[in-house]
Order: sequence, then structure tokens, then C-alpha cells
Amino acid sequence: MPISLYQIVLAGFLTVSDFGEQERPGEILALVKMMQYAGGIASDLNAPQAVFLIKEAQAALLSILESEFPMLSGGHLNGLVGDTHGHC
Repeated sequence: MPISLYQIVLAGFLTVSDFGEQERPGEILALVKMMQYAGGIASDLNAPQAVFLIKEAQAALLSILESEFPMLSGGHLNGLVGDTHGHC
């Protein structure tokens, strides 16, 4: 089974078995990163209300991750989201 970028980044903090091979955290992070891309487009289009709503949705998703996986701090999550590797 291939190792995901999410599992590699977490290797310093957790083991893969800590997540029971759940895909939910990776899917939520992927969605947050896609929204980050969409927020950039909305900003380029000068749509501040859309940018605001996208940021609020991202914050809600990150809050879900923090509550479901308390071993991840806000700093860890922001680092994962801020990672510029890959494309949307």
C-alpha cells in the first residue's frame, strides 16, 4: 500500500496505525487545500464575500480535524495546509 504525503508528514508525530488507516483526515486536508486554491481564484476575481466564506469553511474543517484528532495541534494542521507541494 503506498504511503500518502499526509502519513509522511505525520511520521514525526504519530504512527500510521494511530489513524487506523482512516482516510478521513487526508480527505479533509485535501478539501481544505482545494478550498485554498478556490480562495485564491475568488481573490483574483475580486469577490471578497466568496473569499470570506471559503476561509470560514476551511476553519470549520480544520476544527473538525482538531476535535477528532486531538494529537494534531493547530500549528501542525496549518503546516500541512500551507505545504505548497502538488497541485489542486
